[in-house]
Amino acid sequence: MDPNGYSEAQLQIQRTVRDFARKEIAPGAEERDRTAQFGYALYRRMGDLGIPGMLYPTELGGSDADTLSFCLAIEEVSRVDASLGFTLWIGVQGAGTLLRSAADGREGWIDQYVRPIIRGEMVGAGAITEPDAGSDTAAIRTRAVAHGDEWVIDGAKIYISNAGMENCGFVTPLCRTEDGFALFLVPAGTPGYHISPPLRKMGLRSADTRELSFDGCRVPAAHLLGGRGSGRASVVGSGFALTRVYTASNGVGIAAECLDVALAHARSRIAFKRPIAQFQYVQGMLVDTAVELEAGRMLRDRAARVHTERLPFTKEASMAKLYCTETAKRAADHAVQVFGAMGVMDETPVSRYYRDARALTIAEGTSEIQKHIIAREMGCLA
Repeated sequence: MDPNGYSEAQLQIQRTVRDFARKEIAPGAEERDRTAQFGYALYRRMGDLGIPGMLYPTELGGSDADTLSFCLAIEEVSRVDASLGFTLWIGVQGAGTLLRSAADGREGWIDQYVRPIIRGEMVGAGAITEPDAGSDTAAIRTRAVAHGDEWVIDGAKIYISNAGMENCGFVTPLCRTEDGFALFLVPAGTPGYHISPPLRKMGLRSADTRELSFDGCRVPAAHLLGGRGSGRASVVGSGFALTRVYTASNGVGIAAECLDVALAHARSRIAFKRPIAQFQYVQGMLVDTAVELEAGRMLRDRAARVHTERLPFTKEASMAKLYCTETAKRAADHAVQVFGAMGVMDETPVSRYYRDARALTIAEGTSEIQKHIIAREMGCLA
């Protein structure tokens, strides 16, 4: 019996993605990080393997997998390239939103957007954050105004992932309307929708991050996603909670890899005539990472399983996101310390893990925001 309680199907997914990641993703990860260039052919190969379509119905080309199975795939990809693991779950999220809208009479979107995302030929992009509105989504200023049979969108977004990628088919900005907040489908290339050059980042360098602007951007009335005024509730509720479980999986992947490479180095590095793994201070860092990794994985697994059971999981998601990303940050810090001077050299992978892990504690809600959410779910704010 697997100690983590994974089914044979989940273990097979884990093994398959791990093998693919080691053979095809890992060899170019350092170069992609150095040049801040995304591996489009590599993403398409992930599509051939079925990773982007894991969560979607088999009749559309997916595999109808559960949340934890997809999290295991994110974890394995993130072990060797967190930028690719981050891009993966962001890129497929929009297909679910459009699939729900297709049930309301927009079936054409399935062939135009959903199937290409499932095949790994396209990614989508969400657009929530603004210069003055991050976790405080109520402060969003981007506005959509109904004008005849169209919506006219004006405003700006920042720190948006995937929007500038050559295979990005659309963006879904959260906008303020006269009825509250709403999400809209804005296809790539829509007049009035502008994308900035890529932003330079400390970590997750090969993941695309841009500033967006909407200047009299017109989309058909049918491009309103969900009911009027429902956008913010869907994003802040189950939307953010699920993406936080995915971000936790990015963190678990980084922490696991940091432990493996730091342990291997500690066993082989000789100082004072013996492997540094024999020194108690080094052992302490390795043990702390191992214990926190196991605890984080259990939190992530629980959150994923609760989501699959369609039970409330906001608290579980925030706990997993908080603990797993902070664990990744500490694991990377310990790994750099174990490597010593080599650890701060970009030729050593732990340098990249250190930078990538730092970004995860901010993405999808900072660690401080997660503590606020957990406190609220515990009843502390009542």
